[in-house]
Amino acid sequence: MASKASLDNMLQAILGFANQAQDMYYPPNIFSSQYNTVTSLLLSTLARQYPVNNGVVDMLMPFVNVAKIPVTNGMITLPGDYRNILGAPSITVKPDGSDCGESAPITNPIEFATAIAKGGCQRRPIVIVPQSEFDYATTSTYNFPTVNDPIGYFYGNKIKVCPYDLIRVELMYVRNEGIYQYGYITQPDDTYIFDPTTTVESEWESNAFEPIFKAMSALYAAFTRDPNMRDWAVILKTQGLF
Repeated sequence: MASKASLDNMLQAILGFANQAQDMYYPPNIFSSQYNTVTSLLLSTLARQYPVNNGVVDMLMPFVNVAKIPVTNGMITLPGDYRNILGAPSITVKPDGSDCGESAPITNPIEFATAIAKGGCQRRPIVIVPQSEFDYATTSTYNFPTVNDPIGYFYGNKIKVCPYDLIRVELMYVRNEGIYQYGYITQPDDTYIFDPTTTVESEWESNAFEPIFKAMSALYAAFTRDPNMRDWAVILKTQGLF
């Protein structure tokens, strides 16, 4: 079953809301461009809300990856598809401070949160600090970072960590989204129909419909200068639905 937030479903919802035919009044290339813009902004917004808003995890799930990255010369290299960090990177250690070693593959946030309970391992978050604070802490003679209190800072596409002898770092992150494209076939009367064979489909699931629809409706109203659309939005907002 197609996601409610899929490209064609979203377009039909917007056109139905605006009481507008599917024609070049709202060109599909404009729709695709606006959908990609909303996707980028929404991913950044959801990543900033994590973990304060637990509901964002479900919405972000199609874009969440978990990686175990080896530490080389005190640094980890961020994955090539890295977009936003979720929470803090972490290490897993035994009570004596030794590395927990390899564990079963982790593929989602739920496994990420529960795997450390096995084998007596404990997770220690790596606190991300400014470089100046990192430099100060790593030269301290009395408060040097340990496996119980590791720190790090972003260094380009890397994270520098301390203590330097850490073996691996676990990272949960939002990966880069695709560039979505609504495929269509133009009809003689200047309308168009959906063409799934040339479509690059959205990865959002149905739980993302509401924020995407709200943003796309606003962009549609601005693009078409449709006063009726804005009036409907006001009505829905007054009723607490928008």
